[in-house]
Amino acid sequence: MSKPNPSAPIGSRIGALLLGLSLCGVGCDRDDSTGGYPRSRDDRPSVSVPPTTESDEAEHAANAATDHLSQAVAAFRRGDWSTAEAALRRHLLARPGDAAALELAGDLASRQGDAAKAAAMYQAALDAQASLPAERRQSLMEKHATHLMADGRALDSLAALQQQVAQYPNDPEGRTDLIGLAAVLGVVDAALPSMRWLVQHGRGDPDTLLVLAQPRSAQPDGEFCRKLLRIRPDDLRPTYGLARLDALKLDWQQVAKQLRPVVAQHPNFLPAYTLLGQALVELNRSEEFQEWREQAPTEAASDPDYWRVAGWWAQQQNDHDSAARAFWEAFRRDNAVDLETLSGLSLSLQQIGRGDDAEAISDSIRRSAALRNALKTHLERKERSQSAAMSVADAMNDLGRLWEAVSWARFAATLPEDRLADLRDRYMALHKKLNAQTPWQIDDAKLASLELGDLPEYRWSDGDSLKAPRRQVSSGNIVFADQAIQRGLIHTCEVAPEAETEGHWIYQSVGGGIGVIDYDLDGWPDVAAAMLDGTPLQEDSSPNRLFRNRDGQFTESGPAAGYVDTGFGQGIAVGDFNNDGFPDLLDANIGSNRLYQNNGDGTFTEVTQSAGLSGAVWTSSAVIADIDGDGNADLFEADYCAGTAPYEQRCETGRKKTGTCPPLKFDAELDRVWRGRGDGTFADASAEWMQQASPGRGLGVVAGNFDERPGLDLYVANDMTVNHLWSADARVDGQADELVDGPADGFRLVDLGAIRGLGFSGQSMSQASMGIAAGDPDRDGDVDFFLTHFADDHNTFYEQTGPGVWSDRTYQTGLSAPSIKLLGFGTAFCDFDNNVLLELIIANGHVDDVDRDGITYRMRPQLFQQAGDGRWNEADRESLGQYFDGDHLGRALVTIDVNRDGRSDVAVTHLYEPVALLVNQTPDVGGSVQLTLKSTAGHRDAIGASVRAQVGSTSTFAPLTAGDGYMCSDQRVLKIGTFDQDQLQHVTVRWASGHEEDFGTLQAGKEYLLVEGAGQAHEY
Repeated sequence: MSKPNPSAPIGSRIGALLLGLSLCGVGCDRDDSTGGYPRSRDDRPSVSVPPTTESDEAEHAANAATDHLSQAVAAFRRGDWSTAEAALRRHLLARPGDAAALELAGDLASRQGDAAKAAAMYQAALDAQASLPAERRQSLMEKHATHLMADGRALDSLAALQQQVAQYPNDPEGRTDLIGLAAVLGVVDAALPSMRWLVQHGRGDPDTLLVLAQPRSAQPDGEFCRKLLRIRPDDLRPTYGLARLDALKLDWQQVAKQLRPVVAQHPNFLPAYTLLGQALVELNRSEEFQEWREQAPTEAASDPDYWRVAGWWAQQQNDHDSAARAFWEAFRRDNAVDLETLSGLSLSLQQIGRGDDAEAISDSIRRSAALRNALKTHLERKERSQSAAMSVADAMNDLGRLWEAVSWARFAATLPEDRLADLRDRYMALHKKLNAQTPWQIDDAKLASLELGDLPEYRWSDGDSLKAPRRQVSSGNIVFADQAIQRGLIHTCEVAPEAETEGHWIYQSVGGGIGVIDYDLDGWPDVAAAMLDGTPLQEDSSPNRLFRNRDGQFTESGPAAGYVDTGFGQGIAVGDFNNDGFPDLLDANIGSNRLYQNNGDGTFTEVTQSAGLSGAVWTSSAVIADIDGDGNADLFEADYCAGTAPYEQRCETGRKKTGTCPPLKFDAELDRVWRGRGDGTFADASAEWMQQASPGRGLGVVAGNFDERPGLDLYVANDMTVNHLWSADARVDGQADELVDGPADGFRLVDLGAIRGLGFSGQSMSQASMGIAAGDPDRDGDVDFFLTHFADDHNTFYEQTGPGVWSDRTYQTGLSAPSIKLLGFGTAFCDFDNNVLLELIIANGHVDDVDRDGITYRMRPQLFQQAGDGRWNEADRESLGQYFDGDHLGRALVTIDVNRDGRSDVAVTHLYEPVALLVNQTPDVGGSVQLTLKSTAGHRDAIGASVRAQVGSTSTFAPLTAGDGYMCSDQRVLKIGTFDQDQLQHVTVRWASGHEEDFGTLQAGKEYLLVEGAGQAHEY
């Protein structure tokens, strides 16, 4: 819950290493003493005397030439440019290939302010005399590069520096100049060999280490690139740097616009060519992409970025054989193990049935994800934390990048905060493993043994295999009315009163949760809501609230019902933990969580200790569901920041008020899972079931059957670090186990988030993830996800593009740009107008009053409707009702049918504002069928089950989930819109056990109970 990764400016900061290549003469005042150009290490003119010839005539000519050169040198030294130029001209007529005279001509042009001529003369001198002494030739090469730079030919200067480094590899200053120029131009790959050399020779500074750690995050210097374009408008290559900046913002439209003329004018400039290809893939421009690949430069096939683009294109066409081949080609050509390449390769290998090969890659992906997490923490702690920097060193060591690991450990020793008592010992342990023969990256044994040469050759697709546009279904004008007051749902998730004026701490900024529970089983959904106006880790908050719903009207019933949790409230989970048929409540708190057993008579009993639950940590969201498939409910807690520091360390906003600290300032709390014993008690199975190598700071969680593997899955939205997808492991001791008839011995959960495409954005960046929406908006029969994130970053839509494989489709679906300046929390997919298409609703609001860059404190809520072609359009806020016309500090969000009219309503919690109860008043709404599922073969709540049905000719799919995102629990029903049809046909339930059951045809406008094994639906 913080601003996006601050690693982006790395390229600009490394650009300070430009030294003499400072673009003097290109938009800045000249130094008259040097003609306006930087001095090289030896600015003296260099001449050589021609050897004596055998014939008198030749000797006379040589003497004359020598005289002319001597005259030129003398005139140069006294600043008589015209005499020097005339004498040089006469000399070069006699000796046109004299390297010394050509160099002097370059020096003269430099003093006269003619950078282009100077560069040309220096190049001629280099071409004329290859046998110059090494020191002299190196100086000449420096002059050449410097004056190319001064002439605005930065890419040519970079090429000259690369030649210089190749010829004089042991010169650190030449490498430093190359690194700085490559960084500000955005072509960081050109600098990587030199950065590695500096590190291996003990010269790697912190900026160099950061760029090496994640080169694709480095930003070019936009102003530098624009300045070059103003000076040399005929050279469009610096436009690439500007396009890189647009790519980092996912503005692929602008990337393509900027790069088309660059590629047309400079067809062999590979960085622009490959980035244009990526933009065309993101934009799904099939015809332009075909033209792009037909114009491939000869060198393209040797470039790993070219093959990565080919892989992304093939994946978009669902040609995973070709995609796997492309990513394999990229992997073979890359100088380092690249997370983007490995992720793409793993995803496609899974799709073509090569799971063992994909598994060989998975450990490296997980270790790469751990490195990303460690880097983010290091940057968020302002690069001052010993422990954070040492975590980067450890992650580097795990990846076999020992040179970097030692350098990071050495750097950690210089940092002043979070000091480690054993730092020296840890550094020495790493250093002892290092010697002159240590490779840059020690081969991963599994990756080294991976041989994929038998993959089919790559086949270019013309794009015809893309999904056809989905059928357009007109959306009505959705309308809500906030009826919280008139229906009696009067509640504010209060925090300490001084927070509103003095600013709030991180623990106050997250807001409070809400859960929907029909605790009296009368068919009317009741509501529980959190309070957080006390002290973290204490029992001094006002009690959580419980509102009983009678015919659409709420009355507070918490005290009478025995629901009096006074902990510092967070999320609220709903589920039948003891399988007695009555839904119970699990309150997530900052402190001790509380479990309330429904007594079946309208009251609750707090049973936390007797159920075996213990511990006092920061739990944000929770789930009640049968995780291991044994028929008993288990509990999962998504935990946030660890220790007491979040409640003791104050941060400030720009206005000197108390502000929300970045979460990475604090250590992450491990998530917890409790195994249900079947007798109403639980045992802590966290260490047994989960290996949390990269703990996150969890805010949202949703449970259901999401991938192709049997068993329940838990998707956790982690703030600022990689998201987790905990999936039941289908193997025990390496043997397949289908987990259909109950759990096998040794049950465990494995994290597939990074491996299956849900851990990072499409840019392989972890985000400040908070809310989760789960559903099937594209109606292809599987679960997709939408995650909300921080302002100045985009929310992310993950489409399941193959069984258990997700791809970031945010930009293609139009969901990127509308979220950039907003900070999202609760979110949900829901069919509000019952037209079969799901809508998407988001509660927005900042955590601090930052007052910058067009980012407001209170923010508008959003509702998106599908256009029918796979894209989403944001609905006009003024048409949605008065609540949407205002700005709020939105937090948790649940879906609920308050008045049982077949239209879905919404409840939203806020900071400093009462809960909104948005009653759906959409006119001319379609019909719907409401389904409640109960299992008999497994746990009664049937979490992980799903329903498939037909609405006319349209197929629908609805998963039954728990957790439901950010600190919330939705009404535990499946509502399926029937549009203009009066029936829901071919209703089939796939139960969590894997058993499928046909319930036939159901009538629209009805509520049904579907019981596993009953064979028929029961109407309420």
